[in-house]
Amino acid sequence: MKTAFSRRDFMKLAGMLTASAALPKHLTEVFAAGLERLAESTRVVWLQGQSCSGESISLLNSIDPNPADLLTRYITLVIHQNIGAAQGQTFMDTLDKARLTKDYILVVEGSIPLNMPKACIIGGRTFEAILLEMIPDAKAIVAAGTCAAFGGIPAAEGNPTGSAGVKDFMEHHHLSWRGKLINCPSCPTHPMSIVGTLAYLAAGRFPEIDETLLTPKMCYHHSTHDQCPRYHDFERKIFAEHFGQPDGCLFKLGCLGPLTHTECPHRQWNSGVNWCIRASAPCIGCSWQDFCRKKDFPLYRIGEASHAVSYTEHDRSGGTL
Repeated sequence: MKTAFSRRDFMKLAGMLTASAALPKHLTEVFAAGLERLAESTRVVWLQGQSCSGESISLLNSIDPNPADLLTRYITLVIHQNIGAAQGQTFMDTLDKARLTKDYILVVEGSIPLNMPKACIIGGRTFEAILLEMIPDAKAIVAAGTCAAFGGIPAAEGNPTGSAGVKDFMEHHHLSWRGKLINCPSCPTHPMSIVGTLAYLAAGRFPEIDETLLTPKMCYHHSTHDQCPRYHDFERKIFAEHFGQPDGCLFKLGCLGPLTHTECPHRQWNSGVNWCIRASAPCIGCSWQDFCRKKDFPLYRIGEASHAVSYTEHDRSGGTL
């Protein structure tokens, strides 16, 4: 049984969600209302396909609240393949009971193997078949991580599984995603991005999303480049020449910040201690829709010849290099 929270507890976490991402103050009330519903009534069903469990691990790295409180007190997590205790037929029965309620938010982690359904089996059933049952009755669907959002590494060029993100999967099966699907990419997704999106949905609202990327604008509106603390160096054309250099724009070292939309510059990682740019490492574009999709995709590019020091408004919306 969950320990009762006070209004103060919900407002505290809601305030953190708002402040850490530099969001408008009025969203604190929305998050607080959503967190209260997540704790008391709104069910969350979390399913994993082709993934490394990175989003689940990221969620377990939550600091305030800690993982135990987050998963047992703040979120009514009905089922999860790694975190939950249910196994075998008990797991499948619990999943089916959740589906029959038609009152749950479905979180999908990992891609779906369209060309090789048996590459991903849960309880003797294909992941594809399970999603076809769970998606229609879900109140909303959150594609957590770049694999679930855009296919990610499992969808890399030449992969025989034909892996796809949730949107492509839904279109493949003629399922409507408009007003229902939200992408929360990154590899992995920041735990507060997931919690904030779930809270917003639980509050009975559907966030304003980017029409191309289907990402919630409250979390992914700006490119990493636009919010980069080294942006002034880019403007002055002062570029870092080697990894670890404490100053200078990292563009010549392959930074993909202009194509990447994340909350990293605001929330950072490891309890707000650090993130790629602060560690003097270029952004590798892990939330970009084409991340690792091509065989020759280099995580680090050196030299302006292969990576021009310029980009357009189309690039800001997820364009290609």
